[in-house]
Amino acid sequence: MSRPYRTPRDHLDDCVALVVQLIERQMVAAWEAGTLPRIRDQYSGTFVSGGEVLGQLGHAGAATPDGERQLADLDAAILAREEQIEAKLRDSRQEEQPLPFDQLRRAFGLSATEHRTLMVLIAIEVSAKLRPLMRYLVNESSRIHPDLGLLELLVYLAPETRDLMIHELAPTSRLFRYRLIEPIGTRRQQEETPLLLRPLKVNHRVIELAHGVVKLDRELAECASLIQTLAPLDTLLLPETLKSEISDLVKSALSSAAQGVATPAIILSGPTGAGRKSLLYGAARKLGCSVLRISCDRLPRDPGELARVLRALLREAILFRALPLFEGIDALSSDLEKGVDDRGRLLDRELEGYVGPIAGTCTRRDARPIGLSRGIVMVDVPLPGEQARAELWRRSIGQGRIDFDHAAARYPITGGLIVKAAESALASAHARSGDGQVTDEDLHAGVRSTLDAKLSTLGVRIAWRQDWSDLVLPPDTLTEVKEFIARIRHRRRVYEEWGFARKVAKGLGISALFAGPPGTGKTMVAGIIAHELALDLYQIDLSRVVSKYVGETEKNLAGVFDAAEAGHAILLFDEADSLFAKRTEVKSSVDRYANLEVNYLLQRMEQFNGITILTTNLDSSIDDAFRRRISFRVDFPLPDIDDRERLWRSMIPKQAQVAPNINYRALATRYEFTGGYIRNAVLRAAFLAADDDSAITTQHLQRAAMLESAAMGKLATSMGHDA
Repeated sequence: MSRPYRTPRDHLDDCVALVVQLIERQMVAAWEAGTLPRIRDQYSGTFVSGGEVLGQLGHAGAATPDGERQLADLDAAILAREEQIEAKLRDSRQEEQPLPFDQLRRAFGLSATEHRTLMVLIAIEVSAKLRPLMRYLVNESSRIHPDLGLLELLVYLAPETRDLMIHELAPTSRLFRYRLIEPIGTRRQQEETPLLLRPLKVNHRVIELAHGVVKLDRELAECASLIQTLAPLDTLLLPETLKSEISDLVKSALSSAAQGVATPAIILSGPTGAGRKSLLYGAARKLGCSVLRISCDRLPRDPGELARVLRALLREAILFRALPLFEGIDALSSDLEKGVDDRGRLLDRELEGYVGPIAGTCTRRDARPIGLSRGIVMVDVPLPGEQARAELWRRSIGQGRIDFDHAAARYPITGGLIVKAAESALASAHARSGDGQVTDEDLHAGVRSTLDAKLSTLGVRIAWRQDWSDLVLPPDTLTEVKEFIARIRHRRRVYEEWGFARKVAKGLGISALFAGPPGTGKTMVAGIIAHELALDLYQIDLSRVVSKYVGETEKNLAGVFDAAEAGHAILLFDEADSLFAKRTEVKSSVDRYANLEVNYLLQRMEQFNGITILTTNLDSSIDDAFRRRISFRVDFPLPDIDDRERLWRSMIPKQAQVAPNINYRALATRYEFTGGYIRNAVLRAAFLAADDDSAITTQHLQRAAMLESAAMGKLATSMGHDA
């Protein structure tokens, strides 16, 4: 009567004993036929006969008159041991303690000969006794790895199995396709070697399973992780129709896979944190699966290495009954401008023959997902609605001195970002006070911390210290600035409460173009507006946005607009004429791609629901289509003499030591500076006075103004030479 295996090692010992019997049987057969050779022992250097080896195994080492009976006895012993192994494995399964190696066999549906092939290769790897026996059997003392000829002798020699070897050990067979066994040497070396002499080995992963090690292949640690603890679908604040759709798609894919039919890959698009992965996690949990999460941006670039990794990934997915989830699957598409190969085509090739379900995510629905022969089903995962966002804030923060409904309306961000922002807000609240009560300031700082990483890669958040008292502008310009602020403050009332949103054809964003010479206060006014509205201001660095690679500029801009809209931030494009310039006649591919960028900007600006401020020194260079789509156009003219006098006065702080009777009027009359240059001159004069250890005098201001004027002249001359 059989007993279940106590440990994987007990099963491994039985497998080694079985392989010893298999080798012994073939050596006896060769001895009886008179073909067992003498070979040089690799350790002693002396020749050893096959008879001596058989003697070590308990045989007489000479031909017997009843050789057929010995072979029959060995065959019976081999069969009995195989039946004993199977009985113990069956008992282990019945006690719900299946061995990992047995699970591998069942997961891949291996045949009896494929199973024996793995046992032979594992035994030779782990048993010091079997390696010399293998060498005697194949008559080659230098042999390190087994070959197909050895497997033919030990596994496929019987008449009923001979024809199986060419299929089960072909390069396209499942043993090779999923890297359960692997060839030795390059493809060319394999092709140049006679079939039966081609060496091979069992994958280290199979050896680990035979020893009872159950974990994701360490080779995949850089690009994949196995997710076995999954949250249920019920906890997701997403539309029930969407949850049912994803669950039904995964269920259908699993059902078809059980019948040997591959179904289209399930690709979920949507913003980061929208719940794409959580939906797939919940569906997998509901159907009793785990998830193999694969970061596509970390997959190898080299085609050969990528093929090896993909085969290992599919092997692990089958072994753990896991849903392969290719995160950022659009990253596998080709990009000829960057010299990036189409890795999606290689994935499609490796998926041939794999009928299990495939899932993936991408950020934007308009992204270029890879093409797969099995097809693709695209499902869009939108932002959660305001009610769902309010509940997510409430769940994540608990109690606090904030209006969750207001937070949900103000920050149109995904559930994942809400959780991260709430963690940051709670940390800020606990650091500030013992009660840990979250305030609006904590919440805003939390949202900022989650989005700052996205925006800071292409710009910088700036905080402006000046206020309205520092601003010197003509009355008409100041009126337009305040109207711009009023529109931002009251847009919800006008668009939503009064219903004007239905009358607006496209985006509900508000944009302004600040036009005027350098130093007239355009950037300063943008900072004052942000401070007045308690919003963050991000100055976008166009040198980091614009890329020489086709499509990269659009990708950068999409990330900037998405993050700004989610975080309720103001985007400031300084010197925007370099990016929003007029489209040109197409005379080259460069012109065509530049015009595509402008066209994309037009579309993205129309869809943007946030606040955008563009500044330019060359108003005439801005594309006319942008002009029509900009809500406000504010001109910042050169200051007249009265404004210049006010600027000279306002630039000097009250705390500064200033000599009496400074002639500000004379400075304003003599130097036709804008506010920016006046600020530079005043600061220069302050350092001159500090160096003289005196108060700021008219002479200091005049000297600083002359130096600033000379610097302006040098700059103008330099720019003229460059032109």
